[in-house]
Amino acid sequence: MVGFWEAVEQAWDALRANPLRSVLTTLGVVIGVAAVIALVSVGQAARSRVVGEFASLGPDLLWVLPGKAEEGQQFATQEGRFTLTFSDAQAIEREARAVAGVAPWLQTSIEVSGGGRREVTTVIGTTANYLQIRDLRLLEGRFLTDADMQRRKRVVVLGEVLARQLFGSPRWSLGRRISINGRAFEVVGVLRPQGQVLGVDLDDRAYIPFSTAQLLFQVNYASFLFVKAQDTASVLRAQREVERVLRREHDEEDFTVLTQSQFLGALDAILRILTIALSSIAAISLLVGGIGIMNIMLVSVTERTREIGIRKALGARRADLLVQFLVEAVAISLVGGTLGMGVGLAASWAIAARLLDQPPTASASLPVVVLAFSFSVLVGVVFGTYPAWRAARLHPIEALRYE
Repeated sequence: MVGFWEAVEQAWDALRANPLRSVLTTLGVVIGVAAVIALVSVGQAARSRVVGEFASLGPDLLWVLPGKAEEGQQFATQEGRFTLTFSDAQAIEREARAVAGVAPWLQTSIEVSGGGRREVTTVIGTTANYLQIRDLRLLEGRFLTDADMQRRKRVVVLGEVLARQLFGSPRWSLGRRISINGRAFEVVGVLRPQGQVLGVDLDDRAYIPFSTAQLLFQVNYASFLFVKAQDTASVLRAQREVERVLRREHDEEDFTVLTQSQFLGALDAILRILTIALSSIAAISLLVGGIGIMNIMLVSVTERTREIGIRKALGARRADLLVQFLVEAVAISLVGGTLGMGVGLAASWAIAARLLDQPPTASASLPVVVLAFSFSVLVGVVFGTYPAWRAARLHPIEALRYE
């Protein structure tokens, strides 16, 4: 019987005999393995980054979202997105004793201009409480005040990036004017940098009084409400009080109140599902690579029919031929898997560094790499078995007659 290393040598010779075909077949496995590693690793890194960013807001934070979540869900559908108002925020702050502060949030993406430049940015309407609730720091000037809110003043606080884009420096932006939706706003402050989340620049934003935003954009609702509990121990009590106040303010229970832990749990579940979906799509590309291996091996069996007949006539057993062709298929998947690991790791590092601002080690998951490589070998075995079995069962006389 042919030894294992002899079978490996024969497989290597067969692959070298058709280098272009071998390279193209291997490329399918490389792409599949690289896609699995890159997508899953980046998905895991993104999930960790996003959950970490939201967790940094503090365990004493509550989210009031519009619409009522269905049974077994944490987030409501889009149908109820206009159910929250500023009066809800006022009622909560006035009556919920376990609540330290409430900040409504209304946002839109729009073009702003200033300093002779134009930029598309996110404009957010909120109140003075937002600075404390989010624990933000000022780089220059001041934040929004209650007086700004009451008088619907056209003042704006810029993110550090937006201030540089419009005026070249945060310091030079104070006292300057920018145009938002055709209205002039005075810059009264600039926030310290907050960084990025999934490529979204948290410093490319403009904050205006909530009442001014409602007037400017002709809306009477809030996108959602930030609620800060008095302390971590009173979070659940604050949640119950907020729900009680809103039930009285609304004719129906068209809202959802989540604690930080509940929100993070729901967010993590959604991101986990997205990661699984991405990895499933990537796995399909690896299966396509396996089909490519089977097709090429079937062609190889057909082309080498006479060789198979001669080997059988000289005493080769079915097991010898089975091992030889199976080793060829596995060799393709091994080479493809090895190269795919390198490409996948490089891609995940590059994507993580570019979009997530994370070091390379944070994006690479050893279990994912091992699993992807093992799956590529399994693909080679599974898709190489039928061609190898077909070669092994050829009758020597019929094989020698094949033209």
